[in-house]
Amino acid sequence: MTVTVEEIPFTPVPPQEDIKPGRRVRLVNISPASLNGLTGTTQTNPSSRVTRLDVLLDESSTDFLRRDHRARASSKIKVPAPDVTRQLLTRIPNDCMFYAENDS
Repeated sequence: MTVTVEEIPFTPVPPQEDIKPGRRVRLVNISPASLNGLTGTTQTNPSSRVTRLDVLLDESSTDFLRRDHRARASSKIKVPAPDVTRQLLTRIPNDCMFYAENDS
């Protein structure tokens, strides 16, 4: 079975201060490479100066990460357990995020 992450058009990268909690994003230019292209929703961060946000992956990205052999080989990524439907990634740099939906 092949799992693919749904195609979402890229929108221009907003300035860092415009990445807000509760928005759908796609991860780009991030290490480890197995996180590139995954999509999820940014989570609330209590800090007033936000340069990193937590990202709750959507179900298809969580499943993709679970099956990605690069993730299993990396010590930097916690591979989602079989019963996890949405994986939380913590402290993702804002400059590694594109909005994955129109901002209007």
